[in-house]
Amino acid sequence: MTLLQVLPATGEAKPLLTTQDPDRIAAQLGAHGARFERWTLKDLAAGFGDDDVLGLYRTEADRFSAETGLGHVEVVRMAPDDSDPRWATEARASRDRYFNEHTHRSDEVWFFAQGRCGFYLRLADDDTVHVLIAEPGDLVCTPAGVRHWFDMGETPDFAALHIYVAETDWDEAFTGDPIASRFPHMEELLATAR
Repeated sequence: MTLLQVLPATGEAKPLLTTQDPDRIAAQLGAHGARFERWTLKDLAAGFGDDDVLGLYRTEADRFSAETGLGHVEVVRMAPDDSDPRWATEARASRDRYFNEHTHRSDEVWFFAQGRCGFYLRLADDDTVHVLIAEPGDLVCTPAGVRHWFDMGETPDFAALHIYVAETDWDEAFTGDPIASRFPHMEELLATAR
């Protein structure tokens, strides 16, 4: 389920807003300069590769790139790999790294073809954090310079298009603010929203 919660920046009170309505999510994020939209999901065949994901969504990615000027499109995938003894440790390290507040020099866009991830956005003010749990078919755009963090889940399993200006613009700048430590991870948010 796609879910948006607006939480106090303290992370300790009840949500100020909870919604699963895509139109309301788009309006709420749009009012603060972020973007949310839904793309029609397409079937990924078993054993799909990066080129398959790019091929299925090429028309949408090209349209979005032309509209926004964000021209670099890549596929980011993570899936459990029992054949790799390092996978669990590397997945945990990646989750821990991005569950820290950071910014990017350009807009950062994620479209989920498979799986889910959580985005924690400090948009127009410091008093709230907009938390979006993105599902397959969801596109979220975090504007350049917006403080945010990202949760790929306890067992990351997703395939997404990652769209931005150029490879060097994706380099993150960590703020050093420990705010993310005050917020629940994606699994906790989903459990309490049911």
